[in-house]
Amino acid sequence: MRTKFTAILAPALALGVLAVTAEAQQHRATRLGNPATRFAKPLKKSDDLRVLLRADKMKADVAAILSEVGWKGNVEDLDRAAASAEISEVQVPSGTRIPFMASRTNRKPHALVDVLWAGKKPVDAFAFEFSSNCVRYRLVTPKACSNFWIEDLGKDTADPKCAPAPAAPPVVSVSGAAETCVTQPVEYAITVKNPPADNDVKLYVNGKEMVSDKLTNGAFRFTFTGAATPGAYEVKAVSGGVSGTTTVQVKPCEPACGITASPLPAKAGKPFTVDVSGSRVAPGVKGGIKTARIEVLDSKGAVIDTVELPAGSLSTSNFVIRKGGIHTLRAVVVDEVGQTSTNACTAQVDVKGGLPIFVGGYFGKERLTHDDASDHDDRPVPFTEFSRCSPLAGFEVGIQPKISENAEFEAALGIKFPFEDDAHTALFADAAVNRLLDRGFLGGGVSWWDIGKDSTGVGLLLQGGYDLTRDGKWQLVGQTRVPFFNQFDNIENNYQLWGGFRFKPNSSK
Repeated sequence: MRTKFTAILAPALALGVLAVTAEAQQHRATRLGNPATRFAKPLKKSDDLRVLLRADKMKADVAAILSEVGWKGNVEDLDRAAASAEISEVQVPSGTRIPFMASRTNRKPHALVDVLWAGKKPVDAFAFEFSSNCVRYRLVTPKACSNFWIEDLGKDTADPKCAPAPAAPPVVSVSGAAETCVTQPVEYAITVKNPPADNDVKLYVNGKEMVSDKLTNGAFRFTFTGAATPGAYEVKAVSGGVSGTTTVQVKPCEPACGITASPLPAKAGKPFTVDVSGSRVAPGVKGGIKTARIEVLDSKGAVIDTVELPAGSLSTSNFVIRKGGIHTLRAVVVDEVGQTSTNACTAQVDVKGGLPIFVGGYFGKERLTHDDASDHDDRPVPFTEFSRCSPLAGFEVGIQPKISENAEFEAALGIKFPFEDDAHTALFADAAVNRLLDRGFLGGGVSWWDIGKDSTGVGLLLQGGYDLTRDGKWQLVGQTRVPFFNQFDNIENNYQLWGGFRFKPNSSK
């Protein structure tokens, strides 16, 4: 009996019983071909494999095995490949680790996962390659048992349909302030969606390259240092051959001027302090105030003087206005960018002039007609009148207060010295109104002549003068008088004429 059992078992072992043991969840195969566990009959030729995989009665079992192991390919792709793919003969070396192997348990399809072929010899098998869902596979089927398996060969790069989709082009955006002042820096945020592999980014301002750098996580920050000239500036970022742009409007931002004057009121011809150091550049504009110009306007708004203050000297304690009256100081400042202030920047200065006195000295002659000889012992008596002519010198002191911008009132008291008629050395007084000219005056009025003498009378005064100095302190003056109005019908014997110099110590033209 024992001999008969041994005789029956031996051929089965000779056919290649599949012996599988589990070691750490791995199946170790040393023999193939057990009728109880093989997937199908042994294969003799390649067409047998095509029939095996495509037979209607086997398709469901093949699909069950693939579903059990979670194969991600498409069964239809496998079927098409089994029909037409080139099948080759291969050998599976001992020690080969197999992802899974089709098998049967109680004739039902079953997959052995993670199988190690540990036989002494390589296994003869049929194999073919195919593609499914853009993955390249190889199906290997041992001839002895048809226990097939499928190996993953990686992405199918040969099929154009399986080529990776081209990377989306970069999308570059630039964001920052839309306007700024001259010289004021602007911060820009550059964002690149789908950044290029090299992460390169370049920044341009009005076409000029400013920065070449790398993106960090698809982002970059750029500082436009500012422009000294107003206008529109294009800021462009380029990454991966794609550009994004924005425009910043650089606008003028003028400085603000401020002016003070002290002490007030000022005195004509005397220095006082003018300060524009309170002027400021616009917020964000680089640098400071470079220069200042101060104009002096008279009460009519006419500019009568201009003073330039250089850089670093925005205050002066030697500012002088020579003429008395209400004046306006009007200032403008220029910043280091070259922008000029436009705000109202004025200070009103009340300039007090000194007492408008003058002294004069003259030389000339007079010719007068006298009614009696009471003052002349050398004349025969009786006589009624006589005419005399004498050189004379004179001095006077007076004041000239202004009564308008171009006119002044003159009042003076003097003394005359006839050289040939000592008896008529006498005081005189004048009152006149003068029209002020650019370098002198013309005027007229009345004169009280020979004050204190019997011949005292009131007559006509005409005069004029020319400034010998720019400040008007020294003048050349000429005067003529008709001393007595009652002698107008006898002017040839009733006149006075002289000329000389006046000194006006407080003049400040």
